[in-house]
Amino acid sequence: MYGELGIEYSGVDRAASRLTEHGDEFVTALQYLRERAGAASWGDDGLFGAFVAAYNRCALTAVEAYAHLGGTVGGTGDALAVARRRVSDAEGDAGRQIAQAHDEPGAAWA
Repeated sequence: MYGELGIEYSGVDRAASRLTEHGDEFVTALQYLRERAGAASWGDDGLFGAFVAAYNRCALTAVEAYAHLGGTVGGTGDALAVARRRVSDAEGDAGRQIAQAHDEPGAAWA
């Protein structure tokens, strides 16, 4: 399409699919970190116990933030796929309406 704005649907479909898959993989990979984040121990629950507890809280907070990020990436892929379908449907509807208006007798288009 030279000089026109258009969407290359297959490229949008591939990007949406990759984003959704990447988001799912990201969340799955964090499961291992989530399991480990609350298990840090340096073999001494006495003097270092407060530090270990603070470290565990920080690690869990980071993992939950990353999990949210993975969900956002996956959600973006899903939304991109929906937007692509809506644009395609709107283009098809507009084309049919224009063709129908052209075929109908009536007022002339300027």
